[in-house]
Amino acid sequence: MMNNHIALLRRFRAASPLDEVPTRAALSGHLAARLDEVGAPAFAEFAYLQGVAAKVWGPERTAHFARVLRDARVSPKGLDQCPWQNAERLAGLLPVEWRTPLLEQIAISKKGHAVLGRTIWSADYTKSVLSALGRWAAYCASQGQDGVPTATSLHAYGRHLVRPDTDGEPTTTGTAGDYLQRIMAGLAVASRGRFRSKACNFVVADWRERSRVEGASTKTGSQLVGASALYGLGFRLFEEAKARPMRGLEAAKIFRNGLIFAVGAALPERARALTWLEFDRTLRLIDRTHIHIDLPGEALKYPEARKAQEGYDVIFENPGLAEALHAYRADFRPLFDDGLHLFPSVHGKLGAITSAHLGRLTGDITEREYGVRIPIHRLRDNVATEASENLIGGAYAAKTLLRHVDEAITRRHYDHSEGLTAARAFDDFIEKRRKVSAELIL
Repeated sequence: MMNNHIALLRRFRAASPLDEVPTRAALSGHLAARLDEVGAPAFAEFAYLQGVAAKVWGPERTAHFARVLRDARVSPKGLDQCPWQNAERLAGLLPVEWRTPLLEQIAISKKGHAVLGRTIWSADYTKSVLSALGRWAAYCASQGQDGVPTATSLHAYGRHLVRPDTDGEPTTTGTAGDYLQRIMAGLAVASRGRFRSKACNFVVADWRERSRVEGASTKTGSQLVGASALYGLGFRLFEEAKARPMRGLEAAKIFRNGLIFAVGAALPERARALTWLEFDRTLRLIDRTHIHIDLPGEALKYPEARKAQEGYDVIFENPGLAEALHAYRADFRPLFDDGLHLFPSVHGKLGAITSAHLGRLTGDITEREYGVRIPIHRLRDNVATEASENLIGGAYAAKTLLRHVDEAITRRHYDHSEGLTAARAFDDFIEKRRKVSAELIL
């Protein structure tokens, strides 16, 4: 019986660049037949075939081999569970007397309609509050104490969280302060407003003030390599992807990672907002030089009540980044799937990379490049530092560029017109620095 893999391999080796490249349909049929015959080894056979074909016809003309292989190997990404369902599940694990008021809060926040005397919570904040309440309830049960805190018991819990002997990893002072604040917020709802304690509020304020004085323990000066350097890293990754001898998923992944840095520096948003970027929806390529970003309030760090009314809508000029986005969409993005997400997941088709994975990925790449981990959110600090030192207006320009409420955060309502001006100015600044191969040493 003829081995179809060997037969096709011989055909490729005897081919010339003028011969027809096998179509995607023909390759899909070949791979399906080989999977029936030999099972999983057919994937390695097919990858080898692409390498041979790339030497004959070039990486660009054989890029569709990678898509055929990915379609056969990767299943569609499962739908994420509704965050409100997760919140309802967490509420169901809390003490019985707390559940009904908290489920009512979830129902109100889920609808997004303001109710007199009630604050709308985001799904993420709701889950954080419920998780903190769950940990607090478990701690109280282990200590044999009441779930309604006193200033003493709340402070003792904060100390418990930061102690090295705490079950699990000890937290930072800032994280402990956040937990205490969420416990107070959750209990205010769970008690229907009957629980109030100035002494407990003082404890929360004290922990958060100590955190502010100590500074972020996860941030170091070595992580400030400069926004223009990180932007340039993105363009180096573009060239690395284009130079690969075979146009496969690895090349597409490298190009995607380059866009994470280039877009992350030119559009210094949080990881959550970057995962919302999608061609023809939240990101539009107007021409070869202009890019339109239109993010809904849901993608941004706004108070929940403002999300329905406000978003982030900006058009900026950046020929280098626009050209890279055009190349990515035409040549590399289709190797993942037929979706539109700017940053698709490697592990599931038609799905975007998660914000947590985005942070780990940028940390891994920068640790390899610079010897220090720079997660995606820390890139915003690089932008703020470089903008403060180089743009007219200094820290105020950085504040509007990053849409911070308070100028003290960079050196609460946003001024969008000034933010737009700062975004354009900074974008022009880092693009010019890349073209002259200059790097800012911080």
